[in-house]
Amino acid sequence: MTLSILANACLHSDAREKVRGSKIANNIVSIIKYIKLESTLHCRACRLIGNLSECDWHAKSFCKAGAIQAIVDLLQLNTNTQTYLMSVRAIRNIWSIHEGSREEILETGVIRRITGLLIMAVGKLETSTRTASELIEICLKAMCAFLCTLDPRVSEQIRGEKDLQGYKCIVQCLGMKNKMAVKCLYNLCQIAECRPILGNSGAIESLIILIKDRSELCKEMLSSLCLFCREAVNRARIRIGSGLELMLSLLQSSQDEKYHPMLLHALAQFVYDDPSIVIMVKNGLLDVLVTRLRKMVRETISNEETRISKKRGNESPPNKQTEFKYNKTNLGRFSSDYYRDDWSPGSATSVSSSPPSTPPLPFYDSLENDENTEDNYSPVCSDTEFMDNEDEPQEEVESLESCKSVIAETEEPQTSEKGNKSIVNNCEYANVWTLVLLSRLSHSNDPIERLADSTTIEPLSAYIRHAKNPKASRILTRIVRNGAYLMPLLKQGFVFEAQTLYGSEQYLRQLCALAETGGAIGELTSILLRGDEAHKLVIAVSIPFLIKSRYILKSLLNNYGGLALIFRVLSDQQHSLYKNAIWSICRLANTLQIQPEMIDKCQITDTASTDFPRVYDNHPKPATVTFELDDGTTINACRHTLCQKSDAFSAMLEGNFSESGKKRVKLRNTSREGLHTLLLAANGAAFENRTIESLLDAVLLADKFLMNDVSDVLTESSISKLNYQNFSRAWNWAKNNACHELKSCCVKSFLTASMTHSERVQAFQDFSNSDSFHEFLAEVRQIINSVLCQR
Repeated sequence: MTLSILANACLHSDAREKVRGSKIANNIVSIIKYIKLESTLHCRACRLIGNLSECDWHAKSFCKAGAIQAIVDLLQLNTNTQTYLMSVRAIRNIWSIHEGSREEILETGVIRRITGLLIMAVGKLETSTRTASELIEICLKAMCAFLCTLDPRVSEQIRGEKDLQGYKCIVQCLGMKNKMAVKCLYNLCQIAECRPILGNSGAIESLIILIKDRSELCKEMLSSLCLFCREAVNRARIRIGSGLELMLSLLQSSQDEKYHPMLLHALAQFVYDDPSIVIMVKNGLLDVLVTRLRKMVRETISNEETRISKKRGNESPPNKQTEFKYNKTNLGRFSSDYYRDDWSPGSATSVSSSPPSTPPLPFYDSLENDENTEDNYSPVCSDTEFMDNEDEPQEEVESLESCKSVIAETEEPQTSEKGNKSIVNNCEYANVWTLVLLSRLSHSNDPIERLADSTTIEPLSAYIRHAKNPKASRILTRIVRNGAYLMPLLKQGFVFEAQTLYGSEQYLRQLCALAETGGAIGELTSILLRGDEAHKLVIAVSIPFLIKSRYILKSLLNNYGGLALIFRVLSDQQHSLYKNAIWSICRLANTLQIQPEMIDKCQITDTASTDFPRVYDNHPKPATVTFELDDGTTINACRHTLCQKSDAFSAMLEGNFSESGKKRVKLRNTSREGLHTLLLAANGAAFENRTIESLLDAVLLADKFLMNDVSDVLTESSISKLNYQNFSRAWNWAKNNACHELKSCCVKSFLTASMTHSERVQAFQDFSNSDSFHEFLAEVRQIINSVLCQR
């Protein structure tokens, strides 16, 4: 009665503090060692040890008093179940609270004895269900506490005396959906030497069955299965036992998203197992990876926006992009997560004859729970017990029937900075293994169905564009390099997308090398002749980006109608390929080396400051002449300068014509802006800011009035001033003034000038908005055809 009341009092910390410094430890140990009464007394003594050992000071004092050996001796006796329960619990609490006790507990071999009790209890399940279940639960809970250190010596004792009975019992309890067995297995799986043995004991098959039962799913189950993926022998069992299909089904479930990083990691262990890759592809691996890619794109865009907003707000310097670092030692062939430093294949301490064939990765995080408070309840003895000790009251171990969940819910909100950092790391972790698996698919010798479809290529391209990840870029390069994927890529218009990606040259180089092979030319021809209308158009527009050979271009574009298809798209501003067709026809002109005949390298700045010789240095202030134009406006000019620069003006103003000597002269068919520009050029003034129309009008006037020097300067300036903003205006001016050479020069300059994609589209749309757009298209086609058909 005294032990029972004292044990209940010592459930509280203040009571444990009050007996601190007393000889209670020595007294209790003496009771266990020397008083040979009913086993009830020993049971109550062990319960008191367990309750007091919740305090580190008391646990330490029990070790000094020899409690460990006393309990070990007690466990060797053939006693009742309740005594076993309290003894095992006392050892477990001392181990958990006082680390200094662990070496002694290991040396006594008590863990092996507790394993024996587990084996015995499992064997009695059919005859004594309740007491056996209680003993199983307390033994498994103790084993979980012992295994938290991941010490292989613990796992060695848990194996059992013979035939690995300890491991087999744990697996058997696993089949009974025992939560402590699940956690015990998880701890064992973190010791590398144990995994092959557990696999031989049927742990993998039991785990798969448990995980399929969604009502019992927990993180330890999945973590254990993922840890089994580290050894080749266990990977084979997972593959045979439909474990791959199970993991992929979990990856396709949004409600299990918190487990996705570890599952992706586990699947990445199968990258060198071709049969497993085939199974994964058949069961939706590509869909999983595409979904992950889309999420990675959203995360990258969100991070970019956050970084930009912080930079604009000057709240703090932009965070450096975290870099996922790998441990160099993890890149070798053999698993390095074996506990002993001296482990080697076939050594005496080795559990298996060969190590895993793939490198390990960091252990999955597991939240530790305080299991000790679950079974600390120690009820006061009843009156009947005090009067009659024949039967141990079942209330003694009432608390042993309940057990906490083996792991805390991972979806609890994490408000601390450390929690947020963990979430970011999990995202990066999942991203790395997503790319590893996708890389493996891109290495496949046999084409993977839908790997080159737009549903895969679009998110991969978007991720490359935003994240600029070189690994993702190499994956896309391998896909592009595979001839089996050429036509699917071309049909979805990837050649246009490739131009906008980082490293576009390597993609185009690979596409061009494949496109000019005989088989690819045959497929392109077949599509142009007999393909779907949409495929015909996208292939026709893509050809100028892919083919460099003039002979092949002539065959595809002229003989098989590719050029007509391009111009059909160019005529329709609403077509989805409209902008790409503009780009395409300009690329074709560059490939055909079309050059404007009138292009001159002379720069405007070299000619604008030209000083004409002054003839009238000693002449008095020259007289002016006023020119009256058709619209009634007037312009004043220096009479002597005009006579000096132009024979025509000299004859008009100084000769025998009616205009000679007049202050006001009428000029027909002359624009005001053109004449103003001509006078600026004649006087050596700057005229760079004049419009292209005024420059061209001035060129005509310079020719009309025989001003050869001024005409050359204006011609050079007007040609050099051509750009995407005025190509169409210059072309329309040349058309209206019958200047065919300038008209052709404008078209060829538009086709071959260096411009951005948006500038080229803007220039083309300026042409399309004019009334003579069809004439412009016809001229472009005539120029292309004239070069394309040359021998």
